Amino acid sequence: MQSQLNVAVRQKTSVAQLNTRPGFSSMPFSPERTKEIQSRIDARLRSGQANDWEMSFLTNMAERFQRYGTETRLSKAQYASLHKVLKLEREKPAQTRPAADDGTSEPAPKRSSRSVRARPRPISVARAITAPQRAARKAQRQIMVPLVIAVAFFALVGSLFESSNSRSTPYSPSAIPASQSTNTTYVYVTGTRVNQRAGPSTSNAVMGVLSEGTRVEKLRDEGQWTQIRSNLGTGWMSSSFLSLVAPPAERPASQDRSLRASDVRIIDGDTIDIRGMTANVRLVGFNAPETWRPSCTAERQVGERATARLGQLVRGAASIEFERVACSCRPGTEGTDQCNFGRFCGSLFVDGRDVGSTLIAEGLAEPYRCGRTSCPPRPQPWCR
Repeated sequence: MQSQLNVAVRQKTSVAQLNTRPGFSSMPFSPERTKEIQSRIDARLRSGQANDWEMSFLTNMAERFQRYGTETRLSKAQYASLHKVLKLEREKPAQTRPAADDGTSEPAPKRSSRSVRARPRPISVARAITAPQRAARKAQRQIMVPLVIAVAFFALVGSLFESSNSRSTPYSPSAIPASQSTNTTYVYVTGTRVNQRAGPSTSNAVMGVLSEGTRVEKLRDEGQWTQIRSNLGTGWMSSSFLSLVAPPAERPASQDRSLRASDVRIIDGDTIDIRGMTANVRLVGFNAPETWRPSCTAERQVGERATARLGQLVRGAASIEFERVACSCRPGTEGTDQCNFGRFCGSLFVDGRDVGSTLIAEGLAEPYRCGRTSCPPRPQPWCR
């Protein structure tokens, strides 16, 4: 009984501490709002379309809502990021109840309209004698203060104008001297979709997203970040997503085609991303363990092994073939969130063999067959 009381006290204390942290929302989420946010976070993470920052941010939010539910507190920046990533609509404020429904509340007492007269201050002889001098000093201040401010303002504007041709600012495209224009260095974006930020850290605002192969101007390096200039303006990008060598031109996506290992990005044991396709691909004919929100620890461990094994098969393949197939969804829904989280469907063959057959044979996946418009419940043999 004592241990249960201690747990309850700790839970209340942790929520109270969270409520008192500066910058966090003081209003709890409604049950409907909490359920909606959790559902959208889960759908976004399962879609496989979130970038690395969104995966980290949404995972943190999912754990927080799972733990605190309607008592979750977020900072203004976190709430704004959650709105932007999940495209949430602003929650309507709850209707407030009138102060008195039965009309029994007493009216506020009226303030007296009678004004209080200030008693006149007696004037001494010395004050009367020095009054002209004080009036002269007051008039002088009224003239001199605006004059000094005006002179300082024009001096500042003049100094800025004179130095505009000799000094450069970090974020101004016109600030690079003409003598350096011939030494311009260009680099290329190597990630599929990479954020350009306003400063050299992930805590800075995202200016926009640049796609793979975009050429940008390199300005300078700062630690693990590079200042660049693109069509989004001057900003920063992680140096790991930039290269002096242009990536190979993308080939258009087709129903069936040969691939290179560099064309395939592994998301998990049964989901991949193929260069040139607008959505991720769910491989059909088998089901691998989940790595996102698994039902048990064993499923997560096997899911990580299946993901690593699929990557090994792709990297060591002599030939890779992809075959696009129709998803088992209602007609007209393929490619939308109502069908397979917006993913495409297909089969991947490594050296002439379906990768699903290899994973099943090695105990890293289970056979999984769908009908024309629906799929059966997914098997969960890893949590028995």
